[in-house]
Amino acid sequence: MKRKYISLIIIMLLTQNIFEAQTLKRKGLLGIMMQTLTDSIAMQNNIYVKTGVHITTVMPNSTFANLGVKQDDVLTKLNGSSVSTIQDVLTITNELYEGDNIEAEFYSGNSKKIKSTALLGRPIEAFENGDVNYGEVVYEGNVLRSILVTPKQARKAPVVYFLQGYTCGSVETATNDNPMKKLMKDWVDAGFAVYRVEKPGVGDSKSSKHCMQISFDEELTAFKEGYKDLLKQETIDADNIFMFGHSMGGVIAPLLNEMKSPRGILTYGSIAQNWYDYMVDLYTKQPKHFGVSDAQIKEDNKVNLKFNEDFLINKLSGEEILANKAYADFFSANELNFRQNQYIGRHFDFWQNLADINIPEAWAKVKTNVLAMYGEFDIQAISPKGARKIADIVNKNGGKGDFIVVEKADHGFVNFNSMQHNAETLGNGTYMIHARDNYSFLLGKESVKWMKAKVKK
Repeated sequence: MKRKYISLIIIMLLTQNIFEAQTLKRKGLLGIMMQTLTDSIAMQNNIYVKTGVHITTVMPNSTFANLGVKQDDVLTKLNGSSVSTIQDVLTITNELYEGDNIEAEFYSGNSKKIKSTALLGRPIEAFENGDVNYGEVVYEGNVLRSILVTPKQARKAPVVYFLQGYTCGSVETATNDNPMKKLMKDWVDAGFAVYRVEKPGVGDSKSSKHCMQISFDEELTAFKEGYKDLLKQETIDADNIFMFGHSMGGVIAPLLNEMKSPRGILTYGSIAQNWYDYMVDLYTKQPKHFGVSDAQIKEDNKVNLKFNEDFLINKLSGEEILANKAYADFFSANELNFRQNQYIGRHFDFWQNLADINIPEAWAKVKTNVLAMYGEFDIQAISPKGARKIADIVNKNGGKGDFIVVEKADHGFVNFNSMQHNAETLGNGTYMIHARDNYSFLLGKESVKWMKAKVKK
């Protein structure tokens, strides 16, 4: 009897903890874009600090703006802890919420400064023609922030499940000049609800592991749990769910299709080949957009292609890669990240796990409507072959695939005059400024037109 009583108390405590976890506090907003400081970055920007995090952008009226931090300053400590990588900053700020005190040690030129302020909360989203509902997706080790925007006065609206790309950035879009916000506004104005779920540790989400530490399978689980939550929403039409897979989201979409086939899947800037093969193309073809000669690409690929095999197929750790002198020399700018098993913004587990996913096979199982879109000036997706192949695979296996090129658009829903114009803004740091005023209205128009034609009456 005593044992049963103790068990009952444990169950009650566990239930209480789960209940308490379901009330997410509002996370703070630093208001910066940053990169790990390297020797080359320091030299280019006349920085004399040896280690730290290089601040590339400071948003107006943000926490870091209030601290007096400016572009090209170097953050060296946060709340008394030294920081040398983006991951260090995220680890500290992941436990901070609106109103918490934050102290930063940073360098402006040769001047060391230490300042503190109250952490500002993330702005709340607003849509002129939509009601924004903040919710939570709860599963083991995670309480993820969900956001559902429903058209005003709509009942049982068709809905778009927005599946974001590979980065660990938030999908909240409080500013109206954000191209992603403008795309979602087009959908809401056309009568579609929009659903999103933050990744583990991102935005308001409270997780045992941050997005930058999880594997691809763990990320897929987060989107699956989001899909379960979406299917339970009473204000949407579960027979008219459309998935919009942006970039890596276009890899997630066909895997979610195995849970419940949606009315349609739209992909933008995605691929239909396995990740190892895509990376070979990335090393071989993408540099040409940035003016790298064929001879230099061939020379670089003596290391890149062997690294691709050791990294994705042989699954070496960061320490094992750095033990190879050829790799250590070639990737010297990535040494700190490699020692933390980080590569291009994600953990080694993410990329190595992703390399085991059979992407063409996943698309072969999709029997629903699919619109595969490619932006004419998309540098990241490399070429329209990926989108065209998605449509071809779907059509060959019993689905209904369409393919279109969105004129002038790039990977981030932004219009450019040419591929070179896109590369120039990426290279000189003016991309975000250009993006504010150059949203691809054609992308919104084409996606709305296709979905309206596929809605089940």
